[in-house]
Amino acid sequence: MTNHFKELASRLEAVSTLIRTGCIWKVTENCLEELRLPFRQAHHDFAFCNAVKGLGEAACINHDTRRIADMLRLRSEAFLQECHAGAVELLIPFRHAQRVFGVVMCGPFRSGENGQGRCPAAAAAYQELPVWRPEFRPALEKLVRVSLSGLLHELYTLRPELLSQPVRDARILAVLEFLNARYAERITIRQAAELVYLSPSRLSHLFRQTCGMDFSEYLLALRLGVACELLAGTDLAIGEIAVRCGFGDQNHFSAIFRKRTGRTASEYRRDRPEIIV
Repeated sequence: MTNHFKELASRLEAVSTLIRTGCIWKVTENCLEELRLPFRQAHHDFAFCNAVKGLGEAACINHDTRRIADMLRLRSEAFLQECHAGAVELLIPFRHAQRVFGVVMCGPFRSGENGQGRCPAAAAAYQELPVWRPEFRPALEKLVRVSLSGLLHELYTLRPELLSQPVRDARILAVLEFLNARYAERITIRQAAELVYLSPSRLSHLFRQTCGMDFSEYLLALRLGVACELLAGTDLAIGEIAVRCGFGDQNHFSAIFRKRTGRTASEYRRDRPEIIV
């Protein structure tokens, strides 16, 4: 991870500590994961969210990549949003040149002292969430904007090549979010196709048409990108990085890494690149 992304993660974590719940950053109006951030600053990693996702990820993906994305195209101010499971979060969009390049999500919160949520299986975890206080909203938005605006401008608007392009096809958005969340696992195009009710061949065609590369090429690039971040920003053993990134074993990872980058993983780590794209 570059120093700028380390600082972004640190500031997000500081806000999270103050509000006693999550403070995460998603890129583009499609609310996609920022792979250069640690897990806690890119995902809702709470017992409530995990319980809801355990019942099926499709609804959570739809909420982020469709419902929220639709609202971000129309709104520039911060707004409160209730998810399908009954938790609320404050969304603070960041724009440049009339375009949303990302959004800070503060939450989840309970909707009120007597809030019950909408997911019986996660009822106990819901009660552990802090209660949303409307009177805190102006201060929270100001805190986030003052803390993050300058840094986000440096990271994204000054280097537009780091900013993913919006994707309009909701089915491809769902697949991208699925891959970003599950890249460490064994994933097949059939699994992804079932998620969006398409045949594997139809998904393959749409994916290449939308993303400019094959499904397998995207997944490999995704895994290699995460591996590069871990090599440059951590002291994890190369074998552990290989497993964390979905390569199975170190030999397989090392062969692919050298073929794609022209360097061994050890050489890449030694060079400690300043910017990872």
